[in-house]
Amino acid sequence: MTEIKEIHTQKNYRLEVILDNGSNIVLNMQPKLHTMRFGLLRNPDFFQCAETDGSMIYWHGKVEMSIREVFEILEKQKA
Repeated sequence: MTEIKEIHTQKNYRLEVILDNGSNIVLNMQPKLHTMRFGLLRNPDFFQCAETDGSMIYWHGKVEMSIREVFEILEKQKA
């Protein structure tokens, strides 16, 4: 199973996800900011605090996203 190796926050609520297979994904998180689940990410300082354990992305333990969700968001962005 692919794991998240690193994550980097970028301008305009972009999240770069580097996978252990060498792939890089850039997610546009802006469309998610108006949802209840991801609303805390609207705070730029909070968004910058993203961390990973390899299978999940966390923001201060208050917001989390699985690698499966990363791929789901990516597929929606491509559509």
